[in-house]
Amino acid sequence: MAVTIDTKITTVADVVNRYLNEHINFLAIDHKRPASAWRQMKPHLGSVSINKLTGATISSYMRKRNVSPGTINRELGVLNSALRWANAQGYIDRLIFVPRMPATPPRQRWLTEEECSSLLSAAREYPHVYAFVAIALLTGQRKEAILSLLWEQVRWNEGHIDFNQDDGLSNRRKGRAIVPISTEMEQLLRSIQSDSLYVVNNNGRRVRDFRKTWEKIVRKAGLEGVTPHTIRHTVATQLVRKGVPIIEVAKLLGHKDSRVTEKVYAKFAPDYLKNVVDNLSIAA
Repeated sequence: MAVTIDTKITTVADVVNRYLNEHINFLAIDHKRPASAWRQMKPHLGSVSINKLTGATISSYMRKRNVSPGTINRELGVLNSALRWANAQGYIDRLIFVPRMPATPPRQRWLTEEECSSLLSAAREYPHVYAFVAIALLTGQRKEAILSLLWEQVRWNEGHIDFNQDDGLSNRRKGRAIVPISTEMEQLLRSIQSDSLYVVNNNGRRVRDFRKTWEKIVRKAGLEGVTPHTIRHTVATQLVRKGVPIIEVAKLLGHKDSRVTEKVYAKFAPDYLKNVVDNLSIAA
């Protein structure tokens, strides 16, 4: 039984290239990561016939890649999305199972107050990165949510920042929050206010990334294993450790389901399992 419906779709490369060109390039926020993942997979899987693509073929690719399980899973996530999209579009007439590596434990790195101060101090040389770090520490939002934040989303009269954007992509984004403007946040925003459309900007221009600058800042601050996402993890961890209810932390992080927040951060709560251990005894 023939698998392909569109005769132009015969190989994995045909599927993924069409997915990138017809879907990702028009609808996705981040175009570079899926394309980068495909560059790694293409030499191994590109010429494989869709009719012959199986879980075993993909497992063979997984064994050949000498990188972390997380990297492999991100790459295979692109392949899986491409195959599901092609099936939904009618380019292929079956779903193909894409195996994954066992999930790695979530990162446990977070910053102390002293480390946060060191990071802020090191970032002052680069105003756009300093603004990002400060906003991240005061809101706990994701990197892209902060970098894409427009001044029109800062609702001064209503006293909050709406990190959501009405651009047709909201349903495809990870959750974003509406965050009240604290006194410290207002002071920060007033100090960096400019004519740019974007709150975080580099000489008026939208900041897409700052990878090399970030590496310099982290080295100068004397920190290791710190990424922009570490700040978000730091905010959540410190809030839970201070006794803020999980449901409130979940709302700040933009998690649609507080169970996601609880799974990662509940263990940091000061009373975590206290009621349980209070009921334990070595007495007969």
